[in-house]
Amino acid sequence: MKSVKNIALLFLFVPLLVIVSCDDGLVEINENPNGVESSEVDPNLLISSVMTGLATSTTSRGYSGDTGAASQFIQKDSWSNNRYDWETGSIWNDNYELLRTNKVAYERAVELGLPFHEGVTLILKSMLFGNLTDYYGDIPYTEALKGSDLEGERPTYDTQETVYKGIIADLETASSLLGASSYQGVVEKQDVFYGGDASKWQKLANSLALRYYMRLSEKLPAFAQAGVTTTLAKPLISEIDDELVLSYIGGIDSQSWPSSGQFGSASDFYRVKPCTTLTDKLKELEDPRIAVWFAPVAVPTKVVPAAEVPGGGDMAEEDGIRYISEESLDANDYAIYTQATYAADLQAGKKLIDTSSVYVGLPVAVSAVDPYEYNLNSEGSRGGTNSYVSRMNEVFNQKDDGGNLLKARLFSYAELSFLKAEAAIRGWGSDAEGNYLEGIKASLEVWGVGDTYSDYIMNAGVAYSGTLEQVLEQKWIANMFNGDEAYMDWRRTGLPDLSAGPFAREDVMPLRFIYPDDEINNNSVNNSAAAASLEGTPYSTTDPNDSPYARPWIVQGVATPW
Repeated sequence: MKSVKNIALLFLFVPLLVIVSCDDGLVEINENPNGVESSEVDPNLLISSVMTGLATSTTSRGYSGDTGAASQFIQKDSWSNNRYDWETGSIWNDNYELLRTNKVAYERAVELGLPFHEGVTLILKSMLFGNLTDYYGDIPYTEALKGSDLEGERPTYDTQETVYKGIIADLETASSLLGASSYQGVVEKQDVFYGGDASKWQKLANSLALRYYMRLSEKLPAFAQAGVTTTLAKPLISEIDDELVLSYIGGIDSQSWPSSGQFGSASDFYRVKPCTTLTDKLKELEDPRIAVWFAPVAVPTKVVPAAEVPGGGDMAEEDGIRYISEESLDANDYAIYTQATYAADLQAGKKLIDTSSVYVGLPVAVSAVDPYEYNLNSEGSRGGTNSYVSRMNEVFNQKDDGGNLLKARLFSYAELSFLKAEAAIRGWGSDAEGNYLEGIKASLEVWGVGDTYSDYIMNAGVAYSGTLEQVLEQKWIANMFNGDEAYMDWRRTGLPDLSAGPFAREDVMPLRFIYPDDEINNNSVNNSAAAASLEGTPYSTTDPNDSPYARPWIVQGVATPW
């Protein structure tokens, strides 16, 4: 099982090649599935490209893309999207491309009488459509992917409620299809997630249903409660080996962690910085994962009495430490960074100095321009380096697999445990404390610091207090690099309490991506109807027809997130 997840695969967003794994490594078959008759193609050859495309696109946006920044795991100091000025994003095109391939695989599975493949493709379909409705609202769903069957008509949009309920129904169907003890036609090495293990796919189907029922906890609480209660009695992800992951094995760009500086520009890696929202919280909780994810700042800064500055000036570096005279702060409009005051200090025209001794993050939306000069980096340039702000850990900049830490983690055992803990707190399940602790333990273990568990859970702020805020805070931390789930939890509950930052486009964080121009221009009637279903807010008046700050159905009539 574990060996299958580490098979060398070329990560593809669209199936331009069929990739077949064998004992000696990769074999590239020069055969284009799009050029093969759909009545002849083997579904095994299609599902692996859908799986890798889903895994890599999710992790790319969750590590160095818009959802990683939205969840405040990272900020970029160059070519940034820190200000939440959201547009279309990449999910629409990426997911519909993958859905087209997945549809062919599903239809062939039905035609050939392959219930395993039918169940797997229903799960992949659910995840891909789930991303789409999560981020856009109403989307083409029942009429999507029909092409010529529509006889020249454009696909209508389904309501977001219809899509979510359709996803859940497909997942429940998939679970029933995957309950047998044996299956025909399974090529284990083409199943890059679970190696043909139907029991793990069934657990995933049920766990995803739990995720989507909980997604509706604020909008349709009675429906969500009934679904959660029923689903908790089914087989679910129950250990780390059940997780939905795919390893980045390295060696070439397409198999390596996103934004690595090893294959393109070094600045691809340098410009991704830890966000202070996360680093401040990890320091507060004395969380050992901080050392796995982030590098110590190269040159820490100390503000000291003038007499202690080497050479007697206002600022100097000596032995790898930068010294700044405390007497020079007011005269130069400097202010020492704190999470509570930095926004007000910036709005007052001050420049921030971060005196953290080990980990220095980049505050969210800290500048109206790319913040490569943050923390008085006077020699900063766009795409350059900044010795006064921490980088990501070098493990994310390697040509190999970084000690097997680097995985696209789409559904973790930690997430499942925190979902169960939340259900218990809401009165929909049981053992909130046990599941909360299990979630922490699982996350620590997958990041290689499991030996710190006993001490960590005794720390202030970590020791179980029985609040939803605490459970979702730990879930947010455990969802590191799965920006989709972290952001959706925030939008659903307002937790953790994330602020947009002083130079964000609006005073609040956005709620969705806007529809792509192709839809607006080529499917205008149906797209206009979908946009009309959005609910305007005081923050959506500058783009009233289709705004990132308009409320899609799932947050209409609810108090969260703002």
